[in-house]
Amino acid sequence: MIKINKSDSIIDIIIKINHLKDEKVVLDFPFWHPILHNYTSLRILKNNCKKRELIIITSDITAKKIWKKVWITYSLVQKKDLLEYNYTFSEYLKYLTQNYLNDGKNFILNNRYNKDILSYRKKIKNKKSRIWYFLFWLIISILLLIFIFYFAVNKTYVYITPEITIKTRAKNLTFKELKEGSTVINWDIIKLNKISKLIYLTNTFWTSGVNEDEISRSSWEVIFTNELFEKIRLIAHTRVQTQEWLIYTIGSSIDIPPAIKNSSWSLIPGTKKATITAQIYDTQGKIIWKRWNIKKGVNLDLPWLKVNSDKIYAKTIHQITWWNNNFEKIVSKDDLINAKNILESQLKSSALEQLKNEVSLKNKNNNITYSILWIDNIITYDQLNISGSEEIKPGDKIDNFKLSGTIRVTSYTYNNQLVLTKLKNTIKDNLLDEIEKILFVDNSSLRIADVLNSSQFPFTVKASAEVEVFFIHNFLSETNNYVDKLKHTIAWMDKDEAVNILLNNSKISNVRIETRPFFIKKISNIPNNIIFKVVEK
Repeated sequence: MIKINKSDSIIDIIIKINHLKDEKVVLDFPFWHPILHNYTSLRILKNNCKKRELIIITSDITAKKIWKKVWITYSLVQKKDLLEYNYTFSEYLKYLTQNYLNDGKNFILNNRYNKDILSYRKKIKNKKSRIWYFLFWLIISILLLIFIFYFAVNKTYVYITPEITIKTRAKNLTFKELKEGSTVINWDIIKLNKISKLIYLTNTFWTSGVNEDEISRSSWEVIFTNELFEKIRLIAHTRVQTQEWLIYTIGSSIDIPPAIKNSSWSLIPGTKKATITAQIYDTQGKIIWKRWNIKKGVNLDLPWLKVNSDKIYAKTIHQITWWNNNFEKIVSKDDLINAKNILESQLKSSALEQLKNEVSLKNKNNNITYSILWIDNIITYDQLNISGSEEIKPGDKIDNFKLSGTIRVTSYTYNNQLVLTKLKNTIKDNLLDEIEKILFVDNSSLRIADVLNSSQFPFTVKASAEVEVFFIHNFLSETNNYVDKLKHTIAWMDKDEAVNILLNNSKISNVRIETRPFFIKKISNIPNNIIFKVVEK
């Protein structure tokens, strides 16, 4: 479990999460931490946990609506010190009066037993006059306290959490292949290092063809129905099809008589028996095999018939059970073509993966940060050679065959930490000090895009390097008078109304307002007594 302090920003919390090795990320937040009330901050924390479950422990139930939107597990706890300042003005006055009366009572009782009994009544009389004197100054003190609270020390503290704005910042850089030992003088030039990898791969492929001469295909009678008032002729080898995409063909041409109406004007369709023969492959190109076995009463459609397809159809009048799966597998022409294409794709994928692993291993061993330059046409493949198919011919009776291949992949690597440094310096130089403030730069978002031009010998490419930057409004800048405008806007408002107005500001994500003294419900009417404090995420 990670204990979150009130002063921890979102960057501090992300660093703590990255150092945590547990399967679950449990964060113990203090009461009214600004991150608990900000949707974007919670989304950033959840995404940073990746596949690990995020659990937040807190006593702050006011952010309940945001928890449901982010789908984060929350555990609520109760604390006894949450009602530290819950007095109204009348209750506070009663509290002070009671304390003063108790002090007076203790003063009288402590002196009561120090004197003899004979002077008791006299002293009581003197004490009564002192009590009235005490009450007089008590009332004066309370009035003075009210005056000071309302007119002298009435202050308002506004704690705001700035809204995060994510912007893409870019810089044009030249990536250039230089000779070994060459130094870079130009600030905008990034040195490229050429890297290549030759790999070898062997794979087994299964044949999909069958020897059609050895297959005994099912053949049986069906009855064709014609509900049209005209004769329909079906030529030999006309296809009919089941709803499961099984294909059968007619052995010879047939004529289906037209439908007629009897004396009661009922429709009597024309019918004709015919013999159909099962085909080897279904409409998906798969071998039908034992699926030839279909039941009696199965409807068969004519797939080529676009008009009146529901008026002309066939139906099995027997159960078809004549199927035979004792056939030999053979190599088809497509098997060889597909196997070569698949192996070539596997070679390219494996070569690139091994190249990436080699770069990662060098980074780890040499404590460097190099990345492959991911730009179109930069990664090249050559020396492709696939062998093993020379002795295999279409029609060979085998279940599987092996192919082997080699390929070389070539690309370039660059120092991504150097690119990030150049980008960050450019961002800081262009930063509007009185308006913007950098909260976080997402190093993982670095990408090379928008190739402007390229050349060979030496290999050079000019492209734009981009990164995502998290900005917040710089409320406390000395040259930014935005806070003064906000002070004049909320002066002498109710606290709830002021909170709603500030939350409607696009630059603010969360607001908490405290007034001094605590029983004052309005914002100070003196702008200088309204103090803004920024709580960064």
